[in-house]
Order: sequence, then C-alpha cells, then structure tokens
Amino acid sequence: MTLRLGASRALALAVAPFLLSAVSSAQLSVASVQPSINASNVLPNADILVTFDRAISASALPPSSDDLKVFGKSTGPAAGTWSLDPGGLSARFTPALPFAAGEVVQLGISHDLVAVDGSVMRSAGFHSEFRVRTRPTTMTFSQGDTLNVRSPNGGGVRVYGGQASDLNDDGAVDLAIINQDTSDVRVFLNRADGTASFDPFLTPPTQTGDTPSPNESCDMNGDGLMDIVTGDKFGDTVSVLLGRGDGTFDPSAQYSMGDLPRGLAIFDMDGDGDSDVISANANSSNMSIRLNNGDGTLGARTSFNGGGSAEWGLASGDMNNDGIIDFVVGAQSSRRLIVWLGNGDGTFTQSGVLNGAGRIWMVVLGDVNGDGNLDVATSNGVDATGTIALGDGDGGLSMHQVQSTGGLVVATDLGDLDGDGDLDWIMSAFSGGAWTMHMNGGAGTFTTETTFIASQNPACALLFDFDGDQDLDIALLDEIADEVVLWENTSPGASFCPATPNSTGLSAAVSYTGSLSVAENDLRLHVGPMPDGFGFFFYGQSTQPGTPVGNGVLCLGSQLFRSAPAQATGNLLSAPFDLASPPVPGAAILSGSTWSFQLVFRDLPGGGAGFNFSDGLELTFL
Repeated sequence: MTLRLGASRALALAVAPFLLSAVSSAQLSVASVQPSINASNVLPNADILVTFDRAISASALPPSSDDLKVFGKSTGPAAGTWSLDPGGLSARFTPALPFAAGEVVQLGISHDLVAVDGSVMRSAGFHSEFRVRTRPTTMTFSQGDTLNVRSPNGGGVRVYGGQASDLNDDGAVDLAIINQDTSDVRVFLNRADGTASFDPFLTPPTQTGDTPSPNESCDMNGDGLMDIVTGDKFGDTVSVLLGRGDGTFDPSAQYSMGDLPRGLAIFDMDGDGDSDVISANANSSNMSIRLNNGDGTLGARTSFNGGGSAEWGLASGDMNNDGIIDFVVGAQSSRRLIVWLGNGDGTFTQSGVLNGAGRIWMVVLGDVNGDGNLDVATSNGVDATGTIALGDGDGGLSMHQVQSTGGLVVATDLGDLDGDGDLDWIMSAFSGGAWTMHMNGGAGTFTTETTFIASQNPACALLFDFDGDQDLDIALLDEIADEVVLWENTSPGASFCPATPNSTGLSAAVSYTGSLSVAENDLRLHVGPMPDGFGFFFYGQSTQPGTPVGNGVLCLGSQLFRSAPAQATGNLLSAPFDLASPPVPGAAILSGSTWSFQLVFRDLPGGGAGFNFSDGLELTFL
C-alpha cells in the first residue's frame, strides 16, 4: 500500500511539471487598451484600462511589482492606484492627479508580467501612449516673463533646447534649458501660484558632456523622479542626469555614442520595463543604442546603419500600432525619412522610406489627420521648409505637405494650441528671426496663422501648460539672446464662480472661440469636461455669490435667459451662440455690453437633483 501511494505520488510529481509547461506555453497578451494606442483628446484624469487574454493576480500589480508603469512626458512617473476586476482579466490605473494639458502619456508593461496560469508576456512587453486634451481657446497670446538664461556678469550660453516637465514634483511644469556653449542644464522652477511665472534658474547649473543639443525627459533609474538625458554633439556622448526631486540633479554620467549625436530618443527597446537610449549620429551616419542596466547606468554600445546619410533628427513612437515602440530618423544629406520598427529585443527592422523629405534637422511625431496613426513633422534646415508626412499604420510614410518658413529652420513641434481636437504645428526659423505657427484645418493640412518675432535667433519652441488652465502656452527659446520668452494662451473674458467636480471627476469650464464682435456673429461656446448628455446656457448681465443648487453652484443673478439645449459628446459640449437671434427681446446682446454665461447640465451619477453647473464666463462684446 505504501509502495503504491509512493509510486502514485512520484508519478504525479513527474506529470505536474509537464502539465504546467503545457498550460503556460502560450504567452500572456494584451487584448485591448483604453485609451487606445495613439489616441488623442483624452480627458486629463482618464483611467487607463488594460484587458488581458487571461487572468492576472493582484500580486502582479504595483506596488507589489513594477511590471506596469505610467509616465507623463510633462508630469513624470504617474502616481495613482492599480486595481483588478473580479475575474482578473482587466487592470485599471486611476491617476491620483490629472495629467497636464496636451502631454503625451505612456503605458509600459514589462515582459516579466506573469498570468495566473504561469504564462508571461512576450519578450517585447507592451507599450502604448496617448495625448491629453486641451481646452478650446481663441488663440489670443499675451507676452509674459522673459527668462534670462545667462549668469550675472556671465557670457553667452547659447540656448538651444529644453524640457518642460515637473522637476520638483509639485504638480506644475518647470523648464530645463539646455545650453551649448556652457555645456550645462539650467532649471527654472514654476512658481505654481497662478501668475504664470518662474523663479530664476537654480545654481549651480548641472554640467553635461561637450555641447549638448538634443534632450529627452525620462525616469532612468525607476525612482519615480524626472531625469534628463542629453546628446552631446562634440563630446560624442550622451549625458544621464538623475533628478533629485527638487529641480537639481546628481552629477551627470557620460557614455560614448557615435560621431556627433544630433538626434536622441529614450524608450524601452527590450521590454524589460526601463528606458533605453538611442542616438542618431550625423558624422558617422549611423545609430547607436545603449540599453539601461535598470539603475540608470547604461550597458555596452551597439551601432548600425540608419538607412541614410548624416542621420540627424530622431523621434520614437508606435508607427504600426502593435504595442512595440519604433523610431523615425531623418537623414539630412540623403534627404530621407526612415521608419525602423522595433522587434522588442533591442533590435529594429527597417520599414518605410520617404525620399525627398528635405535636409532634416528635427523630427516629431503625432497624429495630425485624426486617423489613429502617427504622422511625422520635420524642420528642414537650409531648405527653409517643414514637411508633414502621413503614416499608414503599417510603418509606411507618404508626403503630404511642404511648408515654407523663410529662413534656416532648426526646430519644430506639434500640439493642439486652439483646443479644437487636432494638432497644430510650430517651427523655428533661426535665420528668419521668427517662430511661425501653422494651424491644422482638421485633416492634417496647415495654414500659417501667427508669427512671433525673436530678439535675435529662434531655437526651440516648447508647448506646455505653464499657467495650469488646461491650454497650451508657449516658451520661445532664443539661441543668441540667451532668453526664454513666455507667451500665455489667453482668451478675452473673465472666468468666475467655482465649479464643483462632476461625474467625470473634474469641474466643467466654459471657454469660447470665434470673435466677440456682434457684427461678425461667429461666437461658439465650449464646456468640458462634463458627462455626455444635454445642457443649456443661462446667461445674463448680473452675478451673485455662489449659491448651491443641485450638485453645483449657480453664480448668475436675476433676470436669467436660457439658450436652446445642446448635446455633449466625448465629454465636451460645443455649440454656436447666435447673437442675432436672442430667445427674447430683452436678451439681445449689443456691442459694448457685458454678459455672463454658465451651463447647467445633466449629471445623474452626481446624486442630489441630478444636475450640475459649469464655472462662469464673463464676456464684453465689440
């Protein structure tokens, strides 16, 4: 009897590993992710939902593991809560704070994530990113502070590039300016007091390798603090600056790359959950990769031909929507854009090649035509042009638009400056003495709308929300004047009345686009974020201290008028307001008069009476 039991146990022990191996032979896979890969106009407090093809356990979620990470390019490593649905198939991340307007948010899942059945993620892991919504504006910019980047009694520093990111973890976006002649990084901390102002730069600056130029924000050592990596042109190195969480950095560490690294990208290339480094090297006409050791130090260098001549501009993103990050490199001498698709193991396969793209200086990625695929914008140096190339979602590119700039153009960026849901385009014409802003017509076709004149010679333009009002402002970097000029995106009109959070988790704010001219009669009002459903505007010429009504606060006074109902979709209500056809004669809006507007809307999950209010907006008409 004992012998038989022992034999049975031995057989069971022998069979168990076989059965476990059979069960776990298949890979754990991501079935879907929300927001979707390369999504645009995402709410700033949106949850991230990852659905797997099989169950995972709660022990696989942070803080028990670090196999799932969320990172904002402006706000840094995201604080929040991970939770698991009862079946274990879906993991949800709820951010503790809203993401910044217009920023790119990245989700990374490492290849170490294990399912309940023992299966693991593919070696490439899984990566997704989306872009946060900005509120509608009238594109009225007011010039604010000019930040002096030179030391007192010091010489020129040659401002070139910079990063807009939260470097002291206070929720406000700061500025790190990269200086070529002094080979250092100088940090201006956002005062975060509603004044749209910054303190003088912190001293001493952090030194980099020789002549830094390209740069990226990241968390290289996984400590939850924002770091910076620079490409050092004449040092042939990259510098890793590990942040201390107060706007300062540890002494930088240099790692050799190719000859004259002009382009730089930071992303997880091998699926292990940390950030790796790749550079485009102009003089050696190749690419160099160093993988992260996991602690912010970099491993051995590997190099390969980038597919052109004088590889210069570089940007990363998922060009074929497969959950693996790719890169696009611009080769200046051969006038080529080349797409390299990530294999997920630190290697890449060449995909699309676009010839005749121009003598490319800088490359940025974004979905400009709203088809869910990443497109490419370039600045083309001595050609004095910029290029828009459309991505097909499979790693291919096609020429779409060439835009003249009027001088040597060194930098470019994309962002939704007017809040209409599509990406606008800004370029820096160094020899032309101006930054030019090109507005998207909705299908990725751009027209020139605004020009900002430089004191001397424009370098980069940084698009970010430095005043915290959920629209994109602009920091303009002048390379020779060594200054940063702040332009605040403002709309005429005064906001008033504190709105309570609605069922989106945020408060609804009123803004407008179009003209305040009664004669032109093209006013359009916008409210968001708010739950999808109907609402209507109260408007009048008097206000009152906020009175709790329903789930919100009413701030308009007596003699209220009501507009026709309008429908919100995608958590945004947008409706024309016909100045020529008031609902009653007494509600006529005349030139020179001042009126206040507030939206009341259905908000059933909010409890109480099931309705809520936006904040108020006061407008004086022309």
